[in-house]
Parts: sequence; structure tokens; C-alpha cells
Amino acid sequence: MGKSNDGESTVPWGILSIKAQDIDRKLPMIPTTAVQNALGKEEGGSGVPIDREKYMEAYHYWKDHATVA
Repeated sequence: MGKSNDGESTVPWGILSIKAQDIDRKLPMIPTTAVQNALGKEEGGSGVPIDREKYMEAYHYWKDHATVA
């Protein structure tokens, strides 16, 4: 499971969520995830700038859909 004997993780990544779907195409990223990813690494993001076109595509998709947890 990527844990050493002292309980600390030994891997540089982890699974935050699983986005299940029942269609055979990639869904757009959830808009809030894109915003969080755009934050600098010191705030927990990746620092990758938001692609406005993809962000708007995601917005238009997710405004009519919901994530069930």
C-alpha cells in the first residue's frame, strides 16, 4: 500500500477520488478541480494555468450533471 513501517507514505502521489461513468468518452474535469490545480504548488496545486476553452466546456457539462459520492 506504499507505506513504510513507520506509517509514512513512500509514494509521491495518492488517489483522491474515482470518477465513475457509464459512457465511453472522457468527461471534462470538474471545474473546481481545474481551479485548484491552477494554484501554485505551495498552495497544493500543480501550477498549470487554466485552459479557458476546456474550463468552459467543463462548466457547461457539469452545470447540468452531479457527482454522487
